[in-house]
Amino acid sequence: MKFAMHVLICLIAMTSTAFCVQEVTILVDDGNWIPYCYKDKDKNITGIYPEIVKMAISRMPDYSVKFQGMPWSRVKLHIKEGRSFAMLPPYFHAHDWLTDDKPKRPYIWPYSLPLLTQTDIVVCNAEKLESPRPDWPEDYENLSFAMQRGTGNAGVEFDRMVKEDKIKLVFARSNLHTLKLLLKGRADCTVISRKPFQWQINEMKKSGEYAELGKVVPLKEAITIRTNEGYLGYTDINDEKNFPFKKDFTIKFDIEIHKMQKQGEIQKIIKRFTE
Repeated sequence: MKFAMHVLICLIAMTSTAFCVQEVTILVDDGNWIPYCYKDKDKNITGIYPEIVKMAISRMPDYSVKFQGMPWSRVKLHIKEGRSFAMLPPYFHAHDWLTDDKPKRPYIWPYSLPLLTQTDIVVCNAEKLESPRPDWPEDYENLSFAMQRGTGNAGVEFDRMVKEDKIKLVFARSNLHTLKLLLKGRADCTVISRKPFQWQINEMKKSGEYAELGKVVPLKEAITIRTNEGYLGYTDINDEKNFPFKKDFTIKFDIEIHKMQKQGEIQKIIKRFTE
């Protein structure tokens, strides 16, 4: 099996001594998860998570970083097979992202210190919330949902109700298309993280799109269903052979993240993308 190569870049300093920098490749979802992770107008990967990671690694002289986007299912497969070093930003899945072979064990380990806390909410056509719906997902039976594929943030009970045809689910290409389906009355609700929801609504208001559509179907936040922390997750498959620098990197990375948290630098990055 062909594994991804990680480049060791050696620079010649003025003293004629070689200084080597280990380049690490971090996989991300190539979908537009604005403002968490997306491609800017120049096709560069940016967003809250990548910028947190870039800042931390910029303070680790032995390392440089390259981000590679691909569908989330392929990201998981690369990590599961030990083909790539790390993925960004998985939730904590040590209990259910397991190897196929026995004894089954997590194929991601360790996880970094948490980089960001995401709040997942249900947003609906306001008319569907005239009666309270406090219990998730039972109170949402017979409603239709539009969601971006691959999030997994609605939970296993929601997935079960979809399979049992108690909830109808359609997939959209992005959060923008998801919200358009709601605003046009083609779906009743969605599950989305609060920051992307607020960011997308603000962008639609700036363009005038929301003023037009929001008059027809006003949207309302229903409930908060959970919070999740996003991490940098490292492959635990063939890691000593393929990524011998892993232990050194993980320790140094967490030290820098801890410093950034204490100094308020992560919050400044969040504000830069949300305010």
